[in-house]
Amino acid sequence: MGLYRKGTDFKIKDNAVTIFKKDKSRKTENYYCRFSLDGQQYEFSSKTSNKKNATKILGDKYEEIKVLKKTGNLIKSKRFSDCWKEYTQELKQGIYKSQNTTSGYLTKGKLLVDFFKSKNVGKLTYDDLKEYLIWRVDKSLGKGNRSIKLQRETLMGDIRVFSKFDTWLVDKGYRLKKLGHLEKKLRDTLGKKEDTSRLFFHRDEYQKLLSVSKQRIKSAEQGGLDGGKKVAFSRKILHQFIIFGVNTGIRVQGMLNLKWEDCKCRDKRNDYLAKGIERKWGKDFFNTLDRYYTINNVKDKTGVHQNIGMGGSYFALKKIREIKEEYYGKKESESDYIFNVKTFANGFNSLLEQSKLKSVKIGDKWKRRDAVSLRHTYIVFQIQNNISEFIIGKNVGTSGKMIYENYTKNLKTLALVDRLTNVNSTSQRKSRLVVIK
Repeated sequence: MGLYRKGTDFKIKDNAVTIFKKDKSRKTENYYCRFSLDGQQYEFSSKTSNKKNATKILGDKYEEIKVLKKTGNLIKSKRFSDCWKEYTQELKQGIYKSQNTTSGYLTKGKLLVDFFKSKNVGKLTYDDLKEYLIWRVDKSLGKGNRSIKLQRETLMGDIRVFSKFDTWLVDKGYRLKKLGHLEKKLRDTLGKKEDTSRLFFHRDEYQKLLSVSKQRIKSAEQGGLDGGKKVAFSRKILHQFIIFGVNTGIRVQGMLNLKWEDCKCRDKRNDYLAKGIERKWGKDFFNTLDRYYTINNVKDKTGVHQNIGMGGSYFALKKIREIKEEYYGKKESESDYIFNVKTFANGFNSLLEQSKLKSVKIGDKWKRRDAVSLRHTYIVFQIQNNISEFIIGKNVGTSGKMIYENYTKNLKTLALVDRLTNVNSTSQRKSRLVVIK
């Protein structure tokens, strides 16, 4: 099989450039060109089957390459894997403040390298990225679990990593121009944009979530197809994870990063006594919650910040220690991770589905809940308790302005609707929240 299709090749530019069509097995009617400059071979596509137009396009390309080579501006051929290796060294030196962000980029980068490997970075196109996205989805389904489907946002995460890398390639001179407007260009491959608005739990919904969670734990303890010691253990830890999240507002990844040494359980009575102040707390449930709190050193995408957790977080940590000691038969080390899982996604989603709290229809749109809703719930409860946006923001690692724009304003609108329609009136809802029994 020859390189040129018989009868299609001809020369231009003083016989320096050969224009041709490829063998029919390549299934393209477009014209290509080949030429050599200073011992380096070049090949380009005209992206057209019109002979006249192709001749002009490829002739101009030849002149362009000659000028770039003469002025020293011609991009050197670099393999994707080699460039990513060089980029990785800069990532590890701390381009991003958060170690989690760096770790996420490195993880997604391995997938990009697996696909592009030795491809020349100077020739990357939108079509290459489309093929990558198709491969990425196929790869997720390739382990026999056809129920797994990558979310659009997961694919967008890959594209964001590529976009940052693409910028770096241009800055390094390995590419002439960055591929812009990726989401728009790849919209068909990425699929429809989901409504990723996440809801908080109203107080009665939160109570229902915990109630169903306890039922699931009890069911698992009784054994059967959906039970057993391991399942019961996982559900017990998930239960405390939910309580801890709603009582601290820490991001999901921040909670999963916590080690025992990062969390201090505190008794307010000792704090007062240290100041020479005598204060007593009642023995009822809410006084007990008010007395205890946690101080948590959080590591998440924003870096490191300190968080103060409400009483529920104190008792959640105490309970987790008890559960683990009962399950493992030994005490946890201070360097051990508190939750010690990669994700609670499957278990939490199953709990949401069983509680019928996963999705809520608002107007003509369905909005979904996931583990991030625990953080939203904490923030909403604090606003309802008249804590300032500045204090809330500082405690959860964001700004007071963000809290106001994304939570307070929306809550005021919802409150107005409730008052005008008498929906969710205080007579219809419990006024107090029971966190732990």
